[in-house]
Amino acid sequence: MDLEQSFMPLVIAFAWISGLLLVGVLLRAKVGFLQRFLFPACIIGGILGFGLRSGGLIRIDPDVFALIAFHLFSLGFLSIGLTGGDERPGGKKELFKGSIWMGLVWTAALCIQSLLGAGIVMGTSGSMYPGLGFLVGQGFAQGPGQALAIGGVWEKSFQIQDAMSVGLTFAAVGFFVAALVGVPLANWGIRKGYATNAPTRLPQDFLSGIMSADQNLSAGRQTTHGANIDTVAFHVGLMGFTYGLGYLFCSFLKNHVFSGPFAQLTFGFIFFWGLIVAILVRFVLIRVKAGRLLDNNIQRRVTGTSVDFMIVATMMAIKVETVWKYIVPISLIVVAATLVTLVMLLYFGRRSGAYEFERTLALFGYATGTGATGLLLLRIVDPEFKTPVALEIGFMNLVCLFTSTHVLFLVGIVPSPKSLGLMAMMGVYAVTALVCVALLKVFRVWGRPKF
Repeated sequence: MDLEQSFMPLVIAFAWISGLLLVGVLLRAKVGFLQRFLFPACIIGGILGFGLRSGGLIRIDPDVFALIAFHLFSLGFLSIGLTGGDERPGGKKELFKGSIWMGLVWTAALCIQSLLGAGIVMGTSGSMYPGLGFLVGQGFAQGPGQALAIGGVWEKSFQIQDAMSVGLTFAAVGFFVAALVGVPLANWGIRKGYATNAPTRLPQDFLSGIMSADQNLSAGRQTTHGANIDTVAFHVGLMGFTYGLGYLFCSFLKNHVFSGPFAQLTFGFIFFWGLIVAILVRFVLIRVKAGRLLDNNIQRRVTGTSVDFMIVATMMAIKVETVWKYIVPISLIVVAATLVTLVMLLYFGRRSGAYEFERTLALFGYATGTGATGLLLLRIVDPEFKTPVALEIGFMNLVCLFTSTHVLFLVGIVPSPKSLGLMAMMGVYAVTALVCVALLKVFRVWGRPKF
């Protein structure tokens, strides 16, 4: 074994990701601009990594970072399935209505973003495959992992060039939108008095990103004895084992259940199938009285760790030549998607009932970045999570299983000759958005404006 060569390329790539993540922590703690806009360390490190790799100082194929990001996304998604819900007393009716509102508006935003993207590409670019415009919905509303997964399927199964890099570009820009638009929006709401529990100023540890010495918050409880196995090792091991089961499940689906373009999608959607397997694994553990070995807080730490590393890897996987190649349609799509998403959420958010501003702000972060971005913006106006909005973000995913799963799978086969076709797919997205808006009235979460 050549030990020197064994570092290339995955170990060296992981070392770069780790180092840049630490640099991001340092810069967030020291630079006022980064604190004002609450840029997380993973975004800062990812920007630096993109610059270094694009400038030739990091000589690792971007596809290596894309591969790392894909598996980290799948593992993080799977980890959500292993995490149980926390029981909170009271407010069940408001929580239910808020979750319904969030799921319906998020799905409508995803569809509208995708329609805007496809329409702009069709009207402005002769060299860019029109379907690539759909990826703005995946990058903004779904996040970098989903954009990477769909882009990867398109490139490998349907030979659509630049799909991964375009999707990752939309996802990366979405984080900037969440910060550069979301933070001023939060400050505006605080000045106007729209936020229920807004602080007069954010605590220093929230701004710097480093806890003060007198803070003693617990990351979770130990469920296994250290003389046997570390609790974190048990949770990571369970996640890895479940990922292996997800691989076997995907193999079964590909070889014995699906055919045609859906068979080609199977491993590209391993994050979804892995989530289902993880939910079943957790159910089995609870049934055999072993559920006490799982700790939700530790599992969330594992999920958060995978997301932080994934975002750095995602931004380092973007190919600068692809961005410049499509700079005009990408720029137009980003501006249009940002403006329409903001206007849409302000319109419906004002009419969503109690805690309307907190709900609007959180969903804007979710619809342009990830769930973590939504929670980050929410903490500006609700630092102790006293409103039910944080829980609504979690429960909205159950709503989205019913409102968006069909478009999630259909977008994977947009380039396939056996699919519905681009115009028919746009029709599906348009109908889905209209149905979601209509359901706001049905569920009585479209009332009179409150701010």
